[in-house]
Amino acid sequence: MSKTEKFEYRKIEVDNAICRRRFHIAFEDGQKPEALAAVDCPHCGVRLWEAENHPPVMLVREENLVKSPDGSNPLVYECKFALK
Repeated sequence: MSKTEKFEYRKIEVDNAICRRRFHIAFEDGQKPEALAAVDCPHCGVRLWEAENHPPVMLVREENLVKSPDGSNPLVYECKFALK
């Protein structure tokens, strides 16, 4: 990496309206891209986010949604996680 290259931390939030969770996905801009970068729900395996030719991503945090999603974050309307 040359002195002019910089890694920049970026975060994406994805709301799952079905299981009422918000997922925080992070990556460092400037890393070598992967053919397919993706994050799946750790509870049910539903694909939360994906992109081709993108730096590696990881799930860094999840939280319960107290209110309904306001539409400002990408939404997922699928969940195989059954609440009992």
